[in-house]
Amino acid sequence: MSAKIYQRILQVGVFVSLGVIFLLFGNLLFPYISSKQLVFNALIELLLPFWLVLVWKFPDFRPQKSLITWGLIAYLAAILLSAFTGVDFNLSFWGDVERLLGVFHVFHFFIFYLYLITAFRNREDWYWLLSASVLAATVEAIIIVRGAAIGTIGNTAYVSGYMLFNLYFAVILLLRTHWKWQWPFYGAIILMLIAFFKADTSGAIVGLAGSLALLLLLFGLLALKKGVRRFSWLALIVAVTGVIVLFSQYQQPWFKANPILHDLSFNKNTFQTRRLSWEGAARDFHLHPWLGTGFGNYAIIFDRQFDPSFFNYALTETYFDRAHNNLIDIVSTAGLIGLLAYLAIFIAAAWDWYATLRRRGGRILPGKDGMPVRELLVVAALLAAYFVQNLAVFDSLATYMGLMIALAYLVFSAQTEKDMDTDAPVRLSSFGEGSVLLLSMILMVISVILFTVRPWQMLNRVISGYSYIAQNQVSSGFLAYRQAFAAATPLDRDGRTTLINIIVNNPTIFTKLPDEQVQPALEFAASMAEKNLAYNPDDSLAQMQAAQLYDIISRYYSNEPSVFKDYSDKALAAIQHSLASSPRRIPVYFILAQVQANRGDLPAVEQALRTAESLNPDYIETACQLGNYYFLVENSVYQEYIDRCLDKGGNSAMPNVLQAAIEHYLADNDSARLLSAYRLLAQKGSTDALMYVNLAKAELAAGNIQAALQAAIQAADIDSSLRPAVQAFLKGISSNASTSPVLE
Repeated sequence: MSAKIYQRILQVGVFVSLGVIFLLFGNLLFPYISSKQLVFNALIELLLPFWLVLVWKFPDFRPQKSLITWGLIAYLAAILLSAFTGVDFNLSFWGDVERLLGVFHVFHFFIFYLYLITAFRNREDWYWLLSASVLAATVEAIIIVRGAAIGTIGNTAYVSGYMLFNLYFAVILLLRTHWKWQWPFYGAIILMLIAFFKADTSGAIVGLAGSLALLLLLFGLLALKKGVRRFSWLALIVAVTGVIVLFSQYQQPWFKANPILHDLSFNKNTFQTRRLSWEGAARDFHLHPWLGTGFGNYAIIFDRQFDPSFFNYALTETYFDRAHNNLIDIVSTAGLIGLLAYLAIFIAAAWDWYATLRRRGGRILPGKDGMPVRELLVVAALLAAYFVQNLAVFDSLATYMGLMIALAYLVFSAQTEKDMDTDAPVRLSSFGEGSVLLLSMILMVISVILFTVRPWQMLNRVISGYSYIAQNQVSSGFLAYRQAFAAATPLDRDGRTTLINIIVNNPTIFTKLPDEQVQPALEFAASMAEKNLAYNPDDSLAQMQAAQLYDIISRYYSNEPSVFKDYSDKALAAIQHSLASSPRRIPVYFILAQVQANRGDLPAVEQALRTAESLNPDYIETACQLGNYYFLVENSVYQEYIDRCLDKGGNSAMPNVLQAAIEHYLADNDSARLLSAYRLLAQKGSTDALMYVNLAKAELAAGNIQAALQAAIQAADIDSSLRPAVQAFLKGISSNASTSPVLE
């Protein structure tokens, strides 16, 4: 085939790859991620044979030398090396399904970059590529404007980064388009800005603001016209002063009421939890300064340095697998070597940018003559916006693709276009060309089958298993899970975790299996936990999940003391290992207390809960757990802890403890806590119709008419004999009777 055909194949493949942003298959685990990344990987791999033949057969198409390319190679080498020296090679190299950003996947973005600098060699090619990217982003923006802020991307931080790249791509296109045809790009920019601010990601907003400030600074330094320079400096000074004055009012009610301004302040909870994470990373750094803990293995640092004050700011999302700061994440997981390699990419980009600026005269000329330099300024602003944004977030498919396009465009801009002698290939026979194509295509098809098709099937079967179990078809569910892991793909970890979590959240699940299937199912579940632990025995979360699973299994063998002891000992060892990996994570002590309680060691239960209380007395769930414990040992002090638990909105008080507390509140006529106790019982899924009757009364007494109606209806749904009384109750409320309606 001719060079032009190979080039067109690569170009079409790149254009198609831009559409993966819209892929969303609900039958996959983590569909917002897996739907896109697996398809992207397969497409990149299937294009590789054509790229190999093109650069082999036609020397003029070989990537031109660039420091940016060498920077990317250095970064890939650094993170690959860290994968081998780190704590969990599987996670470093293959990643997990929730992110799909292991070395294997990052390497695909580098190949994507090679396709860009190989196949897009003239201004027209780049015009159409940037236009296609902006078109895709505009469609995504319309989806976001009309619906949820996550669009088809699945995460507002990813949405912001994606829009950020394409906003600047649209500006580049404006510079390259005659004014009569610029209106589509203005429309695209407006839509993307609406989607950008709807996503409301602080890091991206700061990145955009910082990049605009950089643009003003560069115009102030480089504009040939004195008036433009003066205006740029004045605008920059006014903008900086305005920001300082605005944020000096961060304590004012109007400031706090503005969602965008409030999110940009340092006082918001998400910033505080990230600050604690970064401080922990700094404390941990001396343990792994050169190559880190292994690319993607930030969780082990976060766990080891976990600060219990974290719970003062957040009660959910307490496991960080990323630092939410790209530089901290890289230096923590790939060490100083990885960080220097990463920074080398941007140093190389700055070098190429400056060299190109000098070659283009170094000053912004008026009118059309200044367009090449203005375009360079836009590229600088884009890379600055990306870099600043990543100080509060981490990369994704959307931002990696944008970064590769931006870097490749800078490489193109830094090198002069030349006429390629496509009629002078190296000597390669048709047979040799066909053989190379065929052999490399076979290898790529095998790769797609092993690393895309099989993981796809696994993720699909995991969802099937989950769905079967949710529908109480437990036998079919376990069968689907067995089928899911039969091929042993590198991405099985998250699938296994879903099964473990199902069991932990529903410990009686095995009772829904035929007797002959119970023991094999128990052993299968245990094997799933053990395979996950094999990746990294110091994974605190995996050890905690294993401990909960072993503890549940041990109860099924309560009539077989030796087997019970075996699994109970495993549970105790696992939870102790979990604590060794994260000694200040309070909820792990709750699991330790649970394991010790099932072993009958009540003093150890109290010790575990007291230790948890000492780590952060303000964490209210500890009071709930102590209330449960003291009720179990028949110590009346339990009531004091349950009072605190309900007053502060705790939710881990046990139903039987709440029932006992309710009697106390009825006797003391403590209506506020009585209502809280009823609500918590309802939240825990109580099926006691009388409880909902009492909840309806308590809600009505508190003046919560709508909540009272809902509770009354729930009571009637559970016990149909109550329907006449409920109807009378509802009628009494709706008619605004002078006396309160009665529900007996």
